[in-house]
This record gives sequence, C-alpha cells and structure tokens, in this order.
Amino acid sequence: MYPSPPQTPNSQSRTTHVRGRVVLAIFAVLLAVVVGRFVQLQIVQHAYWLGRAQASQERIIQLPPQRGSILDRNGVALAIDVKAMAIAVDGINLTNESAAVTILVEELALPRSDVQEKVSRDSYFTWINRRVDFDTAQRIRERANAADVYGLVFIDTWKRWYPQGRLASNLIGFVGTDGAGLEGLEMAYDEQLQGTAQVIRVLEGADGRTYNIEVVEQGQRGKDLTLSIEMGLQFICEEEIRTGVNQFRALGGMIVLLDPHTGDVLAMAQDKGYDLNAFWDSTPEQRRNLAVTHLFEPGSIFKVFTGLAALENGVVSPADTFNGNDGIDVFGHVMHNADNESYGMVTFAEIIEHSINTGMIRVAQGLTEDQLHDLLAGFGFGTTTKVGLPGEERGILRPVADWSGLALAAHSIGQSVAVTGIQLARAVAVIASDGILRTPRIIVPAMDDVAPPDGVRVCSRDSANTMLALMRAVVESGTGTLAAIDGFAVAGKTGTAQKAVAGQGYVVGKYTSLFAGILDANSPDYVMVVVLDEVQSGSPSGGYTAGQIFRRAATRLIAHERLAPS
Repeated sequence: MYPSPPQTPNSQSRTTHVRGRVVLAIFAVLLAVVVGRFVQLQIVQHAYWLGRAQASQERIIQLPPQRGSILDRNGVALAIDVKAMAIAVDGINLTNESAAVTILVEELALPRSDVQEKVSRDSYFTWINRRVDFDTAQRIRERANAADVYGLVFIDTWKRWYPQGRLASNLIGFVGTDGAGLEGLEMAYDEQLQGTAQVIRVLEGADGRTYNIEVVEQGQRGKDLTLSIEMGLQFICEEEIRTGVNQFRALGGMIVLLDPHTGDVLAMAQDKGYDLNAFWDSTPEQRRNLAVTHLFEPGSIFKVFTGLAALENGVVSPADTFNGNDGIDVFGHVMHNADNESYGMVTFAEIIEHSINTGMIRVAQGLTEDQLHDLLAGFGFGTTTKVGLPGEERGILRPVADWSGLALAAHSIGQSVAVTGIQLARAVAVIASDGILRTPRIIVPAMDDVAPPDGVRVCSRDSANTMLALMRAVVESGTGTLAAIDGFAVAGKTGTAQKAVAGQGYVVGKYTSLFAGILDANSPDYVMVVVLDEVQSGSPSGGYTAGQIFRRAATRLIAHERLAPS
C-alpha cells in the first residue's frame, strides 16, 4: 500500500469545516424531530391528549333525579321520592375493612361475600348501593365513624316510596334500581315522571386517589301524574273483591268502577296484588293488571248489547213476544237456556229480566250479521280502549266474513267473543250516559277546569234509556235481585259464561261469573263491573256471586260518597 499524502493546513481546515456542518445537520434533524413531535402533541393532538389526561383525573356519574309523584284525584300520594343516599367505597384507602364489611352487611342485608368482594377491589370508587333510605345511611355513617372506618362515600340522592303499600299496586307499578319504570303507570309514563339526571364528578389525582366529589348538574324533577282513581273507592273495591274471591273460592276476580259521564276510572281493583315497596318478592301473575290483560267471554251480559242492536234497527220493542222455551235448533246445533227451563211465550223485556237464551237468539235472528257486528264494534269491542295502560288486550270480535252459521246466535248471548273488564265497563257506561261512548281516563289534567273529551254517540238516547229501564227490572225482579240496595234504584245485568278450553270446547263446571251494575238508575253516576273466575263454592251464577259482591261494594260506595237515596 502506498502511504497517504501528508495533509496541508488548508486540507485540514476543509475537513474540520465539513465535520462541523455534518454535526450541525444531524442536530438540526434531531431538533426538527423533537419540535415536530412537540407540535404534534401540543397542537395537532392537543384535544386527544387533554381528553386522556382529564379522563384519568375525573369520573362522571349520573344519578337519577327526583322523580315526579303519582297522586290520586284528591292529591293522595301513591308514589313519591324520598331523600336517600347512594353509598360507594374507596377500596384502596378503606380503613378497618372487616368492620366496614360487617356494618354494610348488617345495615343493608347484603350477602357478606358480595360486600367483601366490592370493598376488596383495587378501585377508588365502587358502588355498594345506589338507593339507601336516609335513616339507614345515617346509621351506617355513624357506625363507621365510631369504628374508625374511613373510605365510605355518601352521595345525596332519591329513593322511590309507595305510601299505600299494595293498594292499586297492579295499576301503579314500580321502578327498578336504575330509576326507570318497569311496570304499570310507572313504566307507561316513565318519560314524564323521569326528569333529567343529576351529574356527579369524582376528581382523582394522577395516583388515582379520590380528592373531591362535586355535583355538576342538579338535574330536574320529573312531572307529577294525577290519576282519576279515588283511593277510598279503590280500597273498598279491593277489599270487597278479595272477600268475594275467598267467599266463593274463585281463582281470581276484579272490579272496574267508572264515572259514565267523564270516562274516569274511579277504581280498578283485583284480588291479587303485591307490596310495591318489596316488588322483588312478587310474581309476574301477581303484578298483572287483570282489568286490561285478562280476556273472558261475557256471557249473558251481552244480551243488553244484542237488545240494543235490535232496538236501534227497529226490529223489536219491549212488549214484543218471543218463544222462550228451552232448545232452539241453529244450523243443526241445539242451544239451551242456562237452566234448561222453558218459559213459554215471553216479552223482549222478560228476556232481559230473566236472561233467556232461546228468546234472545230469536230476537237476534231478526238482525243481519252486519247489524249485530257493527253495534258491538261501535261499543268498542274488538279494539283497545286507549286507557293508557301497558299490556292492554284488544279482545276478540271477528269480522263478519269469518263468522260461521252459529256465530249470530252465539254472539247474541256472549259466546265466541272475548272482552276485558275495562272494555265491558266502558260499553255498559254507554247505557248510563244516554248512548255516548267515552274513552276511559286514568290520567286527569292538572287543571280542574279542563273538561273531559267529548264522547261519540253509538246509539240513540231512546234506546239507551229503554235498556236502562229493562236492566232496572233485572235487579228488582229478575236474575239480579241479590244486587238490590234498599232505598236506591239499581240497574244491572248478570252473566254466567261457561269457559271454553282449547281442544275441548265449553267445559262443564268452569265459569266466569259477572255482574254489571249502574248506580243509581234514576241519575246514573257510577258503573261497576264485577268479574269472578271459576267459582268453586256454591252456585257459579253471576247474580248469586258477583251480584252479592256488587251490593256490598256499592253499599260502601254510597256511604263513602254520602249519596242520598233515590
């Protein structure tokens, strides 16, 4: 190899200069990278990293606001929010853990294993219970202080309370642990009752420690709900239907009480119910609102609507006579009177009074299928009443195109059709209000001067008044004498409907027993429908069973409302 030529002073200077420029270039590149990253973090991704920093330092929690109250028509509280506390635990900073667990288990009746798991979490904020009544929370706080337990977090909130316990439980419903309505009116009107949530900010340091809890938004109280129900009447009806179900050993029963002039539901009672303050101990069957969900064949009560169709279409008058003997052949099928009794020639008025099947079938034979169907549909059968309650059934009223040869006769005496208690009460109320059909009303406006909506005329005043008079005779001297009340004119109609079972047809010994009453017949202000399911003790006759329940409930209603004798 040849030796490198010696460097001159000028060449050394050039080399040093080049090296310096290289170093400066490298430094400039590094500086550009650092500055670029700084710009990216501080400007381009500023919002992203700020959000992450804040998220690590604060926690946003939403608590349900104070829920609107549910009141009866007189302002009696049925569902209200009371002061409560939400309790959480700071598991990392908790002191005297064993004492904390014991206090929470004893005061809140929670499983020890569940509480132990929550307080042992590596977390600065874990919910124990979001709705603890105020007094219990205060006891927990006092016991915790006495035992040197620190790390429990108490936040003011609200808890739902039902002052009347189980009264009207199937109607009112309840809210879940998250504050949302789960049954009844609480669910149907949840949006109105709910209000807006309270927002809580939990501030934590970089080490995760909780430094502050503050209310960011107070939330807005929900709106109140005023019902048409009158709790005194509700109490009477609930007590009497329970007594009746026990007396006649029925599977169940209900009472629906309406004001025929406004459509207001004054009571909606049934034998089954549950404690709204312990709803978790109830079954779905106990929570079901029978008045809008239970379908049944109405039986002989339907004779009043068949009779109205005949009156409206001019095919009958009260004095017209018909053959009331037992047994009438309809398309090869022999249909009988309820007691297989023959009555001979009877008037239309007597057919209603004594509930004669064969006589009413002969009345119906003067109608076309369309005429009977149209009147029944006009009275609201086959459609929901729009009362505003969840789960309402529409009932069964088939179109005429689906009717068999037996359908006209069957419908005329309340077979092959199914109704709800609220549907039947609304239809009977038409007779008590001069032929006007009104939508049942469970919610009333906050302003007293807001009139109920106008109803729809579905039959003439004359036809309605004629049927009202015929129904009065039912109670005075017909099948409903056990519903009579001394000093008061009562109009009514009995029904004893044999139940049909899928695949078996109508079953002997299984009946729905009914009575629909109007008080008082001279100036009707109340319509009461009583329904019993499968009476097991004594006669299943609607007049004997439901009629007696009506009399007892209506007698107490008279005293409660201080009604003057007719």
